[in-house]
Amino acid sequence: MTGKRVILEKSGGRRISFYAEVGSYFTAEGDFHDAAFRSSLRDQLTKAGGDGQSDDTRLDAQGKWLSSYLSDILTYLLEKGMAQAAVRLSVAAMDEAGKMGVTSVVLPPKLLGEIMQSVSPAAPEKPQHRQSADEKRRMIYSAALKIFSEEGYHQATMEKIAALSGVAKGTVYTYFKSKEELLDQLLEEYYHEIVKKISDICSQDTDILQQIRELIVFWVHFIETNPLVYRLIQSEAIFQRPGGKTMFYDYIVSHLPMLKERIVALNREHRLKTTSFYSTFYGALGFIDGVAQRWFRCQMDYPLTDEIPVILEVLLNGFVGEQSGKTRYFPPPEPLRKDIP
Repeated sequence: MTGKRVILEKSGGRRISFYAEVGSYFTAEGDFHDAAFRSSLRDQLTKAGGDGQSDDTRLDAQGKWLSSYLSDILTYLLEKGMAQAAVRLSVAAMDEAGKMGVTSVVLPPKLLGEIMQSVSPAAPEKPQHRQSADEKRRMIYSAALKIFSEEGYHQATMEKIAALSGVAKGTVYTYFKSKEELLDQLLEEYYHEIVKKISDICSQDTDILQQIRELIVFWVHFIETNPLVYRLIQSEAIFQRPGGKTMFYDYIVSHLPMLKERIVALNREHRLKTTSFYSTFYGALGFIDGVAQRWFRCQMDYPLTDEIPVILEVLLNGFVGEQSGKTRYFPPPEPLRKDIP
């Protein structure tokens, strides 16, 4: 790791600036914005060359700056497990540098070696299932969701799932070798849907508070419309099963590797506290979980979305920075249901 990279980690202000810059090159899901990166790189290379310098002096300065810059940003991407993104960014950087006449860019051999070792050939796409097979898989998923949610993971069996789905037990085993594999794939589908929606919201170039509001509204609406899925996600039995896959919130973070950087990049007016992003992220989801649990205790006899104004009031007034004063961004209405404990 370079000396400059260490400085970035030690300096809070520079770290936030670095996150903001990197976040502007990626979506929250980690997709690379090639055009945005190239445009920024051209501007920075021009500044690095200085004014009134001879061509040799200018190109030498630009090459040294780019060597240091790429070393920092590529090291950071590798630390986040984003080797493919590091390669794409490198290719774009070298292409733009070549267009500007920069011919000498030096990167540490160890860094180059790590990039090459981390990149593996893309897996071939799996052939599409026939429609009839997809329909059977949907029927199995629907039955499994009900069995897992109502009876719990340990009491659920492939026989019960097959019987409820109306699909022959042998066919169920054709698609899924065990209930562990069935549950993993069932949750994976919903996790992917959730990650896609979060990425779409965070990829908009809109006000940061509006994006956070949309994220909260989406998650509350998802819980209300998918109560069985939500309860399955929250089930401690699933988290404790041997060989179980990554817990839900860790899955979200791992599949949105640039979420923090994207939020920082959009926080142009410094309206949010960003000193402890993941603590805030987990805390917000935990608060919504508490509201949802109360909803379940009330037998879901009122719309969960009625709680959105109060959730927004509590969370957003906790997110905004001190410089925003006493502004209440989403003041709640009168108490929604006084009879709710």
